[in-house]
Amino acid sequence: MASAILTSAKHGAYLAIALYVVMVLIVSLSPQSQQTFDAPIQVAHPGIQFEHRTQNALVDQAERLGVAGA
Repeated sequence: MASAILTSAKHGAYLAIALYVVMVLIVSLSPQSQQTFDAPIQVAHPGIQFEHRTQNALVDQAERLGVAGA
């Protein structure tokens, strides 16, 4: 009777260790399987585009008024 209990306990311990190892492998490998995809076209931040357009408009206006360079 005692040997049956010990055998059952051994099998339970082996099962618990195996499940733990499987869980550790799954958790450690899951971040590597996640892939990030970049968009084919990189778009600048809208604020940067707006500032660039504003600067170009000021330069164009200055050129029209004859202020730019001699």
